Amino acid sequence: MTTADHLQTVINHWADLVEALATNQADTWPPVMGIARLHDHLKATEDAVEQRALERSPDQIGATAAPLRIAILDTMTALDRQLVDLTDYIAAAVQRPAVARVRSASPDDAVGLQIATLAMKDAADERRWSYTDPRRRTAPFAAAWLLARHDGAAGPFRKLTGVQQDQIGSVARWSAGQIHQALEMARKTQVLERPCPHCRGQLRIEGGDGRVPTVKCRGCGRKWTGEVAA
Repeated sequence: MTTADHLQTVINHWADLVEALATNQADTWPPVMGIARLHDHLKATEDAVEQRALERSPDQIGATAAPLRIAILDTMTALDRQLVDLTDYIAAAVQRPAVARVRSASPDDAVGLQIATLAMKDAADERRWSYTDPRRRTAPFAAAWLLARHDGAAGPFRKLTGVQQDQIGSVARWSAGQIHQALEMARKTQVLERPCPHCRGQLRIEGGDGRVPTVKCRGCGRKWTGEVAA
């Protein structure tokens, strides 16, 4: 994946991180289960989800707060810090200062008025990175700004140097990795100690990306997502 892909990952999936803050904690990886226990584990998970839904039902007396996923919050905080800090650094190096305002000599000074108008528009250019607006000093805004600079988009900016491109690439790659890990996008594989009950071949469990874990035998190819082999 390219630097642009990594930055786009931050932009595209920030809302998913926000949504994940209020979801139930994900299972640990690898799941604590063998083939014989997989069905029971899934059934217990379903029962737990139903119980949590009941606890949050509006029919229940009192309010129940949605669980806060601390790991997701930590990830978002780290992404905000890393991406905003980098953008501050890059902007300080490549963002051209706003055109200085001039006071027209008189109301009839057409040239002075034009320059003053241009200066106001230049200072208010939405493409500029803000060092003060808290609504824009967030990871997705920073990623979008860095992506525009990486792509060489027009604006009051100098061209990035090779070193600056590398700095953006490094932070972008790290940020995308943090998001993939936090949202369990990367499907993991781990060998199980128990051999296949049919051919004694090696069993591998795949999961960790939010989908139902699957056990597969590398010998005979059988798969389990419950107690019945596919």
